[in-house]
Amino acid sequence: MNVQKIRHPLALLREQKGMTHGAYALLVAQTHAELGLGSMAARREKVARWESGRITPEPSAQLAMAHLHGVPRTEVERLGWPDWLYTATGHSEVLSAPWTYGSAVEAMNRIAHESPRATEHRYGVLSCADGIAELCTAWLDGAAGAEWLSAERGQRVAGSTVAVLEDRQKQLHHLYAAIGGRPVQPLADTELRMISDLIRNASCDQPTGTRLLGLAADAATFAGWLAVESGDQTRAQSAFLTSMRCAAAAGDTRRGAYAMLVAAKQKIDLWDLPGTSDLLEAARRLCVSSRPSPRMLASLASTHALAAAMEGDADATARQLDATFDLYTPERHEDDLDCTEWVTEESVRLQAGFAHAYLGGTQEALDYLLPLHDRTEAATVIPERNGALGQVHIALAHAGAGDGDTAVQWVRNVPESLERSPSFCVESHFQRLLAKLDTDGPTPEVRDFLESQRHRMPRAAAA
Repeated sequence: MNVQKIRHPLALLREQKGMTHGAYALLVAQTHAELGLGSMAARREKVARWESGRITPEPSAQLAMAHLHGVPRTEVERLGWPDWLYTATGHSEVLSAPWTYGSAVEAMNRIAHESPRATEHRYGVLSCADGIAELCTAWLDGAAGAEWLSAERGQRVAGSTVAVLEDRQKQLHHLYAAIGGRPVQPLADTELRMISDLIRNASCDQPTGTRLLGLAADAATFAGWLAVESGDQTRAQSAFLTSMRCAAAAGDTRRGAYAMLVAAKQKIDLWDLPGTSDLLEAARRLCVSSRPSPRMLASLASTHALAAAMEGDADATARQLDATFDLYTPERHEDDLDCTEWVTEESVRLQAGFAHAYLGGTQEALDYLLPLHDRTEAATVIPERNGALGQVHIALAHAGAGDGDTAVQWVRNVPESLERSPSFCVESHFQRLLAKLDTDGPTPEVRDFLESQRHRMPRAAAA
């Protein structure tokens, strides 16, 4: 088992501030003096040695860093170096623990029973390509299919019970599509706690235990996505990392790949692109290493197309979209996970339209998106959240072509939709649209619309 930490936490915190080794060393030295701890040399080599793990900072230097990152002195003293740094990244032990069955159980317990907190948009570990590479290596090293270590006493769980829980998880996904994340989140949290408690305390045979770990991975990923939608990006990423741990303990490459896919989707919605393609490629390799799911592979390709489009790479976008439509099939495949039911023809076409909108291909974007919003042409009625997201991207396509008035017509009802069903992802793209309209020489109609939105309080504002 790989017991190495997934990236030194000091590197995460420094990079999160956008600082070089030298700039960070200077800031620590200045803080050290301001706190009355005396002078210290501001050498970049010192920070590099701290991050390498070869040198432990002096206690006073640690207190200066703790002050910079808002970590109480009591936590510095209680956890020691470097573990107290994980408190500042927002992920704490879920990052520093070895990739073992026991660590998966403990990570699940923490994410399921953590106390409510205010919405937090900042997050850290998957923001750098090196961290992603190390994460994927650790997953492969840890995914040995650990033996199910059932409790010595506790309720006996049969496979039929897990089947009921699996069906309940599917129903939560359907409810989310129908009524949005806010009313579903309390139910999802309750299910997460129940599954966590069963893993921690129940007894069962090895096959049932493996299924229960897979169910835990699904529940953690779903909880993470609901956290993305509510704007709590730190909880979301902790949940995705927990899902990866549960999948690794079950030796389940498809669920490990799915957790990486959804973590990549979070990065895309935050426009945090560095390392996203590496994460998607790692997920693809995991997916094809055993029994590939056509829907999973299609979703990986369409998500990769979005990332390439955001980076302005038209050739890569075209390749990934071609792969998406080659891979996708409406018929359910025996290797498609239940959690990929949302990968439909409509969702694939939506993402293709989004990609073209990011590239500035107005007509191509509209060719994909408009039929989905024409009830006479659409095969099914898309969920309200996806409908609002599609409307915003149709507006972005029109705005990109300089037609602000038409863009406004497409999004007049989006604020009302967000009031009924708050969504961080819809809100963040809507705010980007408003910013674009505000800088493109707005017409009177556009100015009136922008003015009507200035006093609106976003329910899931962009980070």
